[in-house]
Amino acid sequence: MNPVLRQGSALLIVAGLAGCTAPEPPVLATPSPKTTAPAPPGNAEVAKRPSDSAPEAASDSDDDAAPRSVVSVALDHAGEVLIGQRFSELDAGSGWHSAGLSEGEPAGACEYYERGSLPEGVSMMVEDDHVQRFDLATIDGSDEMIAQPGPFGLRPGMSEVEALKRLPPGSTRTPHAYDPETGHYLTWQDPGSDLAIRLEIFDGKISMLYWGASGAVEYIEGCA
Repeated sequence: MNPVLRQGSALLIVAGLAGCTAPEPPVLATPSPKTTAPAPPGNAEVAKRPSDSAPEAASDSDDDAAPRSVVSVALDHAGEVLIGQRFSELDAGSGWHSAGLSEGEPAGACEYYERGSLPEGVSMMVEDDHVQRFDLATIDGSDEMIAQPGPFGLRPGMSEVEALKRLPPGSTRTPHAYDPETGHYLTWQDPGSDLAIRLEIFDGKISMLYWGASGAVEYIEGCA
């Protein structure tokens, strides 16, 4: 073959190979770790958590004197326990104390627990082995152990006016089941999930508050 033609062919082959070189692989972002438990039956959208930033509250002389630490501003957990988590998966050696509601009842009955890995002063409702809701209250009804507010900085004894400043917009007001003349419920449903918080209001102040799966916060007594 003509030396000139041979050299030209070699240059074409080199150029062709250079054009077929694979591009550098893209740099992929590291996915965020999953922090929520599987949702309980009937609450498939529990996994989405509301914003972790509580709305700034206006100053109130009575409320400013209270502790500002909070259990959580998110509605899907209390401490390390998640809404939708199986109670059987929690540490059995953590010293859980139950209310004894399910004794003699079939499997899946409702039960209340406190202590364990929950913050002090918080109890939780478990139904069908799934955590459904948290109450800022002890099982025996004593408030001696409750030293901090719950989500959004809310706590028993806070005025309804102050509570409305701290809650996101969109809460609803309904009559209380037992005393509609003097009491009512104030409920906020997270628009992006199946999570909610409910306050019981008497004489213009919060008497109780609880949060978790929206169906569970509507229970009036126990799991009913």
